[in-house]
Amino acid sequence: MKKHAVTIITGLVIVAIIVLYMVTFTVRWKEKALVLSWDKIIRTEDEPGLKWIWPWQSFIRFDGRILTLDQQTVQTQTRDKTTVITTLYINWRIEDPKAFYKSFGKSGDSGEHIIYKAITDNLMGWISNAANVITEYNLGDLVTVDKGSFKLEELEQSMLRNLQQQADSGNFGIKIVDLGIKRLGVPDSVSGDVFKRMKSDREAVITTLLAEGNSQAESIKGEAESKATIIRAEAQAKAKDIMGQGDAEAAQYYATFLENPQLANYLRKLDTLRKTLNERTTIVLDGKSPAFDLLQNEPAVDTKFKDMK
Repeated sequence: MKKHAVTIITGLVIVAIIVLYMVTFTVRWKEKALVLSWDKIIRTEDEPGLKWIWPWQSFIRFDGRILTLDQQTVQTQTRDKTTVITTLYINWRIEDPKAFYKSFGKSGDSGEHIIYKAITDNLMGWISNAANVITEYNLGDLVTVDKGSFKLEELEQSMLRNLQQQADSGNFGIKIVDLGIKRLGVPDSVSGDVFKRMKSDREAVITTLLAEGNSQAESIKGEAESKATIIRAEAQAKAKDIMGQGDAEAAQYYATFLENPQLANYLRKLDTLRKTLNERTTIVLDGKSPAFDLLQNEPAVDTKFKDMK
């Protein structure tokens, strides 16, 4: 009897676990769940925790966090007819699980992987449509070192608005959060032409910069020469004025020297002595040598000039 009781209890526990498994499910943090009855939506569960359902009901859970569709590559042409290959990503999330399920769920086969595959296919199609915005830009707007003409960020915003309009137009229950271009390239068949064009553009910029630099250099040089001419003219005028003043003062001394040649001779000898004996010097000369005779004899000077200093 005891053995049968243990078997019965064990069986009841197993049945209870199976029944509990059939009538409960767990909603985790950041998940959104739908309770279904024969593919018909009964209710939505947004709060985390243990949830109850009837045995004939089912449920499906969706990730409520931001999801990323990465490494999507599209090929299109720019406005200047250059073929470009764009690799981009988009961030999106489920806003309305009911609308999301109705848009991408399939009757009789509505597992999560089926629904996510359906939304992925739709997103890839939307991306291809949004990539047509590239035709409004030249390649030089997207690949350049000039910050003023760089329009890659503007292109990303235009593509994002296009995607958001497509997502909002059909009540799909999703929101496109962000879009970014990871890589922008060209096929190998046209890369050589692109590089030649880029080189030509850079050479044109260099030529323009050199012309502007030469123009500024000539302007600075002309301004400097003009200022130098003015300074030289002012200096020459000042020099002539000083020379005139010197000539006037010299004329007064010349008149004095003409009246007394002995004074002129005396002053020249003093100047010679000053230049010769400006340091400790020993010279052995005849006392009658010019200039040095002043050391022995007082020169003959007109009396009216003896008091001159």
